[in-house]
Amino acid sequence: MSEPRIVDADCHILEPPDIWTNWLPEKYADKAPKLVKDGQGGDAWLTAVGGEPDPIGLVSTPGMPFDEFRWFGVTYDEARTGCYNGTARLEDMDIDGVHAELLYPPQRTMSHFLGDDDDDFVLAGVEAYNNFLFEEFCAPDPKRLVGVAQIPSLGIDTSVDALRKAKARGAKGVLISNWPSGGASLSLDDDPFWAAAVDEGMPVAVHINIISRKQRAAGRKAAAKTGNALYDMTTEAARAKAIGGMSHVFSMAAGNITAMLFTGVFDRFPELQVQWIEIGVGWLPHFIECLDDRYWRNRSWGQLPIKQPPSFYWYRNNAASFISDRTGIALRHQAGINNIMWSSDYPHHGNDWPYSRKVIEETMNGIPAAEKALIVGGNAARVWSLDLD
Repeated sequence: MSEPRIVDADCHILEPPDIWTNWLPEKYADKAPKLVKDGQGGDAWLTAVGGEPDPIGLVSTPGMPFDEFRWFGVTYDEARTGCYNGTARLEDMDIDGVHAELLYPPQRTMSHFLGDDDDDFVLAGVEAYNNFLFEEFCAPDPKRLVGVAQIPSLGIDTSVDALRKAKARGAKGVLISNWPSGGASLSLDDDPFWAAAVDEGMPVAVHINIISRKQRAAGRKAAAKTGNALYDMTTEAARAKAIGGMSHVFSMAAGNITAMLFTGVFDRFPELQVQWIEIGVGWLPHFIECLDDRYWRNRSWGQLPIKQPPSFYWYRNNAASFISDRTGIALRHQAGINNIMWSSDYPHHGNDWPYSRKVIEETMNGIPAAEKALIVGGNAARVWSLDLD
């Protein structure tokens, strides 16, 4: 049997230095993210998110030895060109043996726009990124560089309009970073967006977490008031918290997944497909078991608007991506052999470029070839309707 096509279900783009000059309308130049120097002479993006400039260090390191990783002091001259240039990314994919990538935006920079108070600026920033994504970065080969369109944080009508425009320009799916109607939690007000996603045949992705526009605005105002740095690595406790926090991002997704499974969304929209990106999968079997148990014990008095146990909707309507997850591979059937997708997170520092094939073999050695093919590419290709020929 020939080796399966590898589809990387979660990759990112480091903003090229000229992205906002080229793609954001000139009238917003004063509010655009600014490329500045960090405290150690590296390149960093200064945004309205709050605190100190955001260094590019750990989001520009594919191929760098682990003992050379550093958050500060890295410049664009040192970063691989494939981090921010589509043609160079294809070359890096060929080196790594990856056929296609699903591409997600740099969320810290996107938060600069999504949390702003000016509706016009929010829309201009999101559209600037999407235009760059499809017209510049993915243009060298849209079948392999698969852009996921960012949805703005401007309420249900704008969200639906953005989804339909993304479909019209050839996007395979969309990313929501807040609930489509703009609320702090999932509600029936979001239903027109799910309906549009089904109507357009567009899967909806959530990258780790959902944060409302109001929450983002409050966070940046608090940071501006206190002057807190985004990345205070001056103490052992701060470093332990920052590094340890990278290992349990699933905790951010659990509440949102629970909301989607328990509130009848997938009964109202049985064809809706939701992708939970970079949350890992080894924890899902226990989580799904717990949700089913709570459902069965409380389904009478709780008056839940679902016709099936939560696990039914997980396996039919949802999927999740992982990076390194031996536990998840061992429990792949409980997590759902059709519901888990390998990813590298290139160009972030957790990636294994250019050794992805080696890592896949080491972690999936011994599982049936058909199952491996689903995990490393088949599931992503099915959900996102990718042409792997």
